[in-house]
Parts: sequence; structure tokens; C-alpha cells
Amino acid sequence: MKKTLMAAALAGLFSGAAFAADSVTLYGTMDLGIAHYDNGGSSTVTNMSQGGVSNSRIGLKGKEDLGGGLNAIFQLETGICAQGGPLTSGGYCSGGGFFQRQSWVGLQGGFGTLRLGRYYTYSDLDLYDFDPFTDNTVAGVGNLPEKWIPVRFSQSITYDSPSFSGFDIGAQLAFGDGSGLTSSTASKTIGGYGLRARYLSGPVRVSLETTRVNDINGNATVKDMRVSGAYNFGILSLSALYGQNSPDSAVITPTASGKIFKTKYFMVGASVPVGPGNILASYTQIKNDTVANAGAKQIGLGYWYNLSKRTMLYANYSRISNDANALYTVGIGNDAPMGPNGSTSSGLMFGMKHTF
Repeated sequence: MKKTLMAAALAGLFSGAAFAADSVTLYGTMDLGIAHYDNGGSSTVTNMSQGGVSNSRIGLKGKEDLGGGLNAIFQLETGICAQGGPLTSGGYCSGGGFFQRQSWVGLQGGFGTLRLGRYYTYSDLDLYDFDPFTDNTVAGVGNLPEKWIPVRFSQSITYDSPSFSGFDIGAQLAFGDGSGLTSSTASKTIGGYGLRARYLSGPVRVSLETTRVNDINGNATVKDMRVSGAYNFGILSLSALYGQNSPDSAVITPTASGKIFKTKYFMVGASVPVGPGNILASYTQIKNDTVANAGAKQIGLGYWYNLSKRTMLYANYSRISNDANALYTVGIGNDAPMGPNGSTSSGLMFGMKHTF
């Protein structure tokens, strides 16, 4: 009886959604695996983790035909703790409020696409598009470039042009009051902006992006600039990126002034189809222009095996060799004890991803 009532309720819910819009899609991703981390400390950690390929999530997206080639669009997406919560009391999930991954509404037509709300920064979108490991937590390029640029802009306006013979451009403007680098709400200033130009044609992909983020008072800034490219030869897909990141001192120490450091980084990657899956490999290096011997090198290896269009098994491995004054780790925020500066960090993860 309970199952019948639940089915009827769900049918009523989604029939209402279908009536309200031309198409509404419920979708999601479950990505779970067993990970082993070693940061050169007193012990290692083996645990269940998510995000070996992409973080687990559930969402709704839809489109309404307004006529004349114009569509109203929206997307709501929230992260989920697919592995379950901790045994002890406390927070079940991290990452902010509900629909913290995406929450935007917009218009799409011959002029391009306009989004209002919480959406990805161009800096993060390009890492995802050009890193063969899609910037995942174990072997992604994001383990090394300083993560002062947020993954998403809140309270933002994003415009992406249509493609003109393979070329397109985009611009983002994010307002303050919480979308900057601090949690202060002292004033409502511009939170940041992003610009991107791309060329996408057949096997060729090239992108140039720059993103700037202010703190909530409009003072300290972080600037990220990156050029990325990829070519698909059929039997082999190659990609590369080069970027610079320069946070102000005030981002790190509120009373400081000037640039605390400037980093330069690059990555080369490859994806080779083998059987029903792909062998992945990447090499990433970062250099600190301000602090001596504060760079690092990372290698990533993996195999992603497709059981179907929606289900995948994967294995990812990464190793970071730090310079004497650096301490980057595989899988940002992993729970393994930290070693001293100059330690080597490594991670291995076996998992499964399913989308619906």
C-alpha cells in the first residue's frame, strides 16, 4: 500500500513538471571507490571515497519553448555523500547549502546562452575539459595549481555566444555578498569576473581564459590565466595546458600587501582507446616564482573501463614529488597524516561510476 501511494505521488509530481515545461529531466551520478593515500607521514589511510571520475550528484534541468527559437532553461544540482555519513555525530555532507553545485535560470536562442545564478567558473570548466582525468580528486591537474579560484561563481551572470565557424566567446560577472574569497558580508562589491575565447572544430579544441576573484570588500584579488589545447587523432587524444596564478598577500594574510607568490604550471595528457575503455596518462608541473624550491611534479595513470554508456569501472594512480619547500598532496584534503615539506604524496583509487 505504501509503495502504491509513493508511486502515485511521484507520478503526480512529474506529471506536473512535464505540464509546466516542455522537458524536465531528473539526472544524477553515483561515483564511489576505495582509495589509498600516503602523504609521507607516520601512517597511510585507506577509505571509501567518491569522485574518482566525477563527484556524486543529483539534479533537475529543463527547457521551455517560448517560440521564435527562444527557450527558457534552468538547472538545479546538489552534491550528495554517496558513501554515507560518518559514524559519529556531526555534518553529513560538506559543500554548503542545497543545490550548491548549480542553481541558475536563463535564456537560450540564436544570440547564445544567458545564465543567472550559481554556475561554474571558466577556470574550472577548462580544467575539466582538457585534463584527461577531468580534474578528479586522485590524479587531476587540480592537485597542483593553487585553488584560490573558486569552482563556481554565486550571484553571477554568464553569457556564452553561439559558435561562429568554430569560434565562441564567453563572459562572467559575479557579485559580492558571499561569492568572494571570504565569508564576510561587509559590503556588496563585485565578486569577480571571467572571460573565455575558444575554437572548437572537429578534432581541434583550443581555449584561452582568464578569471579574477575579489574578496568581499573588493580589496585582495586572485588572477588566473590559462591557455589549453587538445587534438584527437582517433587512435590517440593529446591535450596540454599552461597557466599562471597570482593571489594577493591579503588573501592569505589580511594585513599584508602585494603579491605573496606567483605560480606557473603546465600539464600534458593523453587518452588512448583500448578495448571498451581508455588508458589515461598525464604529467603536471608547478613552479613558484616567489619562493625558492616550492614547486612540484605529478604523474597520473589510469584506466577507465566502460561496462555500458552509463556505467564505468576505473582505476587511478597519482604520485606527487615535492620540492624542498613544497607540500602538495594527492586528492586535496585527504585524511592521511602529513609529512614534512619535500615529502612525496601518492594515491590509488579503484571505483565505479553510474549515471542516470
